[in-house]
Amino acid sequence: MFDDVFGLAGLCAASFRDGVCDAFGASIAAEVLDPILQEIDSLRMFNAAFQLQTLGIDMTLADARGIQEKNHRQDR
Repeated sequence: MFDDVFGLAGLCAASFRDGVCDAFGASIAAEVLDPILQEIDSLRMFNAAFQLQTLGIDMTLADARGIQEKNHRQDR
């Protein structure tokens, strides 16, 4: 999701920069668009780390459920 947003924002920022021909437009690119792109990139990295943690938690939970089922079968 954030990859798509980052790509689209990057294309829009590049298109804006291509049309900039004065200091005001350049300042908009530097002071508005660049920080937005940096924030989206930070969200991409946060999301990737979150997904990795979620995968680890899911794997640990699956292991715990497997142990629980094994112990439950042994108790019968």
